[in-house]
Amino acid sequence: MPYLSTQAIVLRHADYLEHDRVLTLLTPSRGRVEVTARGCRKPKSPLLAASELFCLGEYVLYKGKGHEIVTSCQVQDSFYPLREDYDKLSYAAIMLSAAQTAAQPEEPAEHLMILLTRSLGRLAYGAQDAAQVTTAYLLHYAVLMGFKPRLNHCAACQRTLLEGEDAWLDPLIGGLICRVCHQANSAAMYLDAQSIAWLRQVLKLGIDKTELALAQAPLKAMKHFVETLIDRRLPRLPGN
Repeated sequence: MPYLSTQAIVLRHADYLEHDRVLTLLTPSRGRVEVTARGCRKPKSPLLAASELFCLGEYVLYKGKGHEIVTSCQVQDSFYPLREDYDKLSYAAIMLSAAQTAAQPEEPAEHLMILLTRSLGRLAYGAQDAAQVTTAYLLHYAVLMGFKPRLNHCAACQRTLLEGEDAWLDPLIGGLICRVCHQANSAAMYLDAQSIAWLRQVLKLGIDKTELALAQAPLKAMKHFVETLIDRRLPRLPGN
């Protein structure tokens, strides 16, 4: 059938011709899909909101020659508060970029879709610290990509890391490295014991059920871990 209805979220857009846009959508059943939204940049276009970044909606697509065409969209959420906070917008951009890297054309991405939409919702409407939400997103993203970090044992010597013990997160070895195995010239980034305990609890329970207090999210270390494994730089953190 030439028409297809699918839930999707806009990962990227690029202006095309005078009033059109090419959209990169993330869909649960088809993964990454490139579509054209014709006339969406006109002020009164019904597709204006549907062609913006972060827009989540039910898109009706027409498959003809070339790009599929967006014929209509019932917007479910625009995550508008993200546009009013530069830091949250920066964190959200990291999420979109990572999702775009992971999603492949015509390959199901249901779990990635759920992770992204829930994380954007927490950023936009939740009271949780935005850096912690982004760190949790990247941690679960790494698991989805098949790069689950080893957080309970030293990834080099296999020794169980004790409660209260600090370590280094090494993306090349795939997890935490103890003080004995850590080398000063490695790509690993230091994590204190509090951050390690927090990551373990997020991985086990999810960020909504994590009760540990955290002074500062280990976001730089988790971002470095993911960037190394996907071989791509993600957008900069706020203030960097």
